[in-house]
Amino acid sequence: MPKSRTGHRSRATRPIAVLASSSAALILVVAGQTAATSTPAAASTWQPPAATYAPSQPVRTTVTMDDGVKISVDVVYPTDPSTGERAAGPFPVLLTQNPYGAGRSAPTDTGTYFVQRGYIYVASAVRGTGDSGGQVDWFGDRQGRDGANLVDWAAHSLAGSNGKVGLEGCSYLGVNQWFTAAAVGKNSALKAIAPFCTDSDFYNDLTASGGIPTTFVAGIARAEPRGPEDDPATDPQAVTIAQQATGGSRSYNDAYWQARSVQKQLIPQIVKNDIPALSEAGWNDIFPGGNLDAYVASQNAYYHRPLTTPITPGEPVTGRYQAIVGPWTHGEHVNEESLQAIRLEWFDTWLKNAPTGMAATSTPLHLFENGADTWVDSGAWPLSLDARTYYLGSGSLTATKPGTKGSDSLSWAAATTANTLTYTTAPLTKAALLDGPTDVTLYAKSTTVETELTATLNVVAPDGTVTKQADGILLGSQRATDAEESLYGKNKTLLKPSHPFTQASQQPVIPGRTTRYDISLLSRFEKIPAGYSIQLTINSQPPANYHLQVAPTPQQLTDLTGGLYTIERSPEAPSFINLPLTSPNNATPSDDNWGPSS
Repeated sequence: MPKSRTGHRSRATRPIAVLASSSAALILVVAGQTAATSTPAAASTWQPPAATYAPSQPVRTTVTMDDGVKISVDVVYPTDPSTGERAAGPFPVLLTQNPYGAGRSAPTDTGTYFVQRGYIYVASAVRGTGDSGGQVDWFGDRQGRDGANLVDWAAHSLAGSNGKVGLEGCSYLGVNQWFTAAAVGKNSALKAIAPFCTDSDFYNDLTASGGIPTTFVAGIARAEPRGPEDDPATDPQAVTIAQQATGGSRSYNDAYWQARSVQKQLIPQIVKNDIPALSEAGWNDIFPGGNLDAYVASQNAYYHRPLTTPITPGEPVTGRYQAIVGPWTHGEHVNEESLQAIRLEWFDTWLKNAPTGMAATSTPLHLFENGADTWVDSGAWPLSLDARTYYLGSGSLTATKPGTKGSDSLSWAAATTANTLTYTTAPLTKAALLDGPTDVTLYAKSTTVETELTATLNVVAPDGTVTKQADGILLGSQRATDAEESLYGKNKTLLKPSHPFTQASQQPVIPGRTTRYDISLLSRFEKIPAGYSIQLTINSQPPANYHLQVAPTPQQLTDLTGGLYTIERSPEAPSFINLPLTSPNNATPSDDNWGPSS
């Protein structure tokens, strides 16, 4: 294992303790440009400073937005530990924006680490929540403008501020950092953001899966304490919930969701605004696979490349945009010292001009390699575009196309063992690295005008233990693909099919006709030892371990009910899986430890 990290490369530091998570989750748990060069940066002697100050009690105030709405904030100041008096300052400011009410941000808990080390910590209640006025929406331009107003206030009106602001927070409190950073404009007082526990594309990552709405937004709404001016039955967020439930415009990837795409809409503006970003997510998050699309888009926007194009080895990258993907669930370990110290290093780099050396790296992507239990630093993602194709056989996955006709049957019914199709490779003769997203292409017939197909990728140990790696789902009427947005490996092997999921792209399934369905499975970074097998399971409705709860609209349910599917595996219709498999030698262990290993 690499040595523990509380600062930058090649630093001798104390071991990191693995503690119970205390961070807030997004749902149900409420609580000077430097481009990297081709050579590694020189080692830095930066260490996290010791706690110097004590936190004050939160000071409650309000900030008036440009439309007159008053936003409630709590401010925690550094104080002299011996006297309790407010320290002289001035200090940079860290701002977090919470939909669970400013008081629920617990700034004396989550902000203490930073206040003790010379930051003013400001926790605001998102518009329409807590004590803030206005009505709540599901992110969007208005929340971005609120964030920009708060940044301006924190820089120019808050007593003790030195005029430099950073954004801090996990989950919802991380996502709204993207909107704020896009809204502040050029030459802003906002100097850096650290959006932890976030995704890149609301529609595809959280609020729908494979073209089917989820219960996600409705779950968040139930957890938000509403402000004095908000009506949960009629606020803008309620419109989104109702349309998703009934099959309205927002049950599709319409203009509403497209405007909220971090990857395609916000990141180009954030890069233009010159705001550095350090993101973090987990391989086992509520949107498994980390926030890799945001990393790729940031690097590509910085170097004026197409946003969704893979970053290949040797392409230039910058330390201004970094990402961490650990072996964690949502929000796990975020407020433990190891990850707090990394955020402190990030903020000290950009808000205090500390000589950390953190930005001068040629490998700004930090990935935990599952199965190898080590960290890997990279500039590229995926690390390699190697790919292998396996064809579905009679319970098997083989490298050879089927020579005779064959098929398997599924019915659209509650997922049970009997309603699952399983295909497994022979044991691998050499270790392999699963390195990126996976495509499952099925040729199938249906008796209905709609289909719902779910694919799950597993690894099977010699003793029979099955470990899930990734999953994906596709609504048959949303099978249209966008070739320009899809990701391909070597030899034009499809690895990540992109589907528009719009109302215009919708096309009914023709009963009895063999139809192609390309199912996108989430990214994974896993070392698979020799002797292990790769397994693919196919279901109609999602199995119990699917990563999100989908909720088909009434029309979708009507069109799905009673469907019988025939999965074909014949020379004319060879169903297959494209796996991003490469040599484990392509992953070089990092010299740094980017967080707990479990």
